[in-house]
Amino acid sequence: MKRALVALAIVAVVILAVAWMAPAIVTRMAAGRIQSEAKARDLAIHWDQLHAGWDGRVAFRRLLLSKRPSGDTLLTADSLAVRFSPMSLLGLHVRVAGIGVARARVWLPRGGAAEIDTMPLPGARRGRREDPERAARLRRSAESLVRLLFTPTRELPALTLRDVMLQVPPGDEAFWSGLWLSWLESHPEGGGMRAAAVGAIRGENDLPFEASLSHGADDRIRGGLKVTFPATDASGPSDVMLVLDGALNQDAAHGVVTVNDTTHLRLGTIALRVGAEVNRQGPAVRLNLEASEVTQDQVRASLPAAVLGPLLDVSVEGSWDYRLALFLDLARPDSVEFFADVIPHGMALDPTRTRLRLLGLDEPFVATIHLPRGRRVTRELSYANPYYRPLTAISPALVTGVVTNEDGGFFHHRGFNTGAVKDAIAENLKAGAFRRGAGTITMQLARNLYLGHDRTLSRKFREVVLAWILEHLTGVSKERLLEIYLNIIEWGPDVHGAGEAARYYFDRDPGDLTLSEALFLTTVVPSPLRWRSRVDASGALRSWEKAQMHFIGRAMIAKGWLLPDALPPTDSLQIELRGMARAALFPADSIAPADSLPRSLERSPG
Repeated sequence: MKRALVALAIVAVVILAVAWMAPAIVTRMAAGRIQSEAKARDLAIHWDQLHAGWDGRVAFRRLLLSKRPSGDTLLTADSLAVRFSPMSLLGLHVRVAGIGVARARVWLPRGGAAEIDTMPLPGARRGRREDPERAARLRRSAESLVRLLFTPTRELPALTLRDVMLQVPPGDEAFWSGLWLSWLESHPEGGGMRAAAVGAIRGENDLPFEASLSHGADDRIRGGLKVTFPATDASGPSDVMLVLDGALNQDAAHGVVTVNDTTHLRLGTIALRVGAEVNRQGPAVRLNLEASEVTQDQVRASLPAAVLGPLLDVSVEGSWDYRLALFLDLARPDSVEFFADVIPHGMALDPTRTRLRLLGLDEPFVATIHLPRGRRVTRELSYANPYYRPLTAISPALVTGVVTNEDGGFFHHRGFNTGAVKDAIAENLKAGAFRRGAGTITMQLARNLYLGHDRTLSRKFREVVLAWILEHLTGVSKERLLEIYLNIIEWGPDVHGAGEAARYYFDRDPGDLTLSEALFLTTVVPSPLRWRSRVDASGALRSWEKAQMHFIGRAMIAKGWLLPDALPPTDSLQIELRGMARAALFPADSIAPADSLPRSLERSPG
């Protein structure tokens, strides 16, 4: 008996010693595994404290995750805890039961700035648009998200976030600069899942939001989103409300997740029907959205003044239907399908209640031109302006060159080019980042005449709507829209329109431009304030600029807008800067004659 008691005492001491040492042993094991996993992914991870226990919980204090070898920070967190299912640790499949993060900042991957809405550039420049490595990373991220979609909602880990910021890298901001989550919680419930969040979309103006989503054991999905926009008058802030009610089915056997096409999405008072399918193969996504008999009153009751902006000064009679369809396979980017259409029913502008200058564009008028950074100038679109030129008085090479580079389908679309959208999506997928938009000349015209250039989703929405109105409800011809565009767009420092541009760069009339001069002016349009980068210190064209000009010329030939023998070899393209452009390039060498100055440079616009 005495020996048995001694043996039990020894066993108890050993168990106590193991229990006392276990956290330290598990922590060292976890640290080594975490470091090796990070290294395998070209990541570096550091922390001040790490604790791991037999209960499956791993907790960090003051965590830093960065990318090798650049050292770019990807994540910082005051605390991060991961809880694994204890039973799963005994098997081969480890399951995360819960994640908690507090006071964290996550930097989204750098995607590269979107380029101006022009045709792809030639040669090496176009090659830089495709990035197989980045595209592969994008596809792997999508595959991870799709795998998560196939996880039964009751098995999703509980999630608790407090003060978490998703930050867009500087210079990559498109329509937002980040997403702040004051808190987010999700947890399994009744064989399904429930989640809720409060935070703000960061951008030019922060947009607070509240969101909730539930997926029941019966596949029913219900959710709501409220986004608060800043006040535009004394009435106070306005909210955008989205309500979702439908069904989501997870078919792991066939690798398909489906949002039933009977699912309803309500935007304020506007009823939409939505259907979607996500396929594990690819992965691929199919989306359908439609709304019927939408009226102006419904739109104004559903969207705040901060979203509608100048559209509040447009009055439209009648109603319309809207249809959108998208198919996207990340394994086959060129297979993108996109369709969007507005079906009008008795739609017409109400001239008595439309205050925005949309009617009478066929007549002479004074255009207020909206420029980046809130600048505005005016130009008279009539013969009272010595630099105004009708379309027929502008060099055909310049007209067709600009159309080719800015919007090759201008004469075939009606304000919105679905083909260009498909091409942009495919190109962005190949680049693994947002590199191209799909703007049209009509959209640029709406931006310049009515909206300005602020980088917000609200402005993009207004731009699309106004482009559709310009093409469908104003009665203005394509030729007149193009004529207005070519007489107002920026072509240099306070240089607007083809007349001022031809005089500023070459001291000649826009109808007398050579092909090389027209091609040069075409390339200036996307970045008018950076025109000097296209020539060297002597004023001669740089080699890459010649290549771009020749590329545009070949595209003009393909469209039948330029005779093949009219385009000289790339190295033979040359220009001679004169007028104010030469004076700007060589200030001590020459001064342009007074009669070569655009009127806008002689005095401030009215």
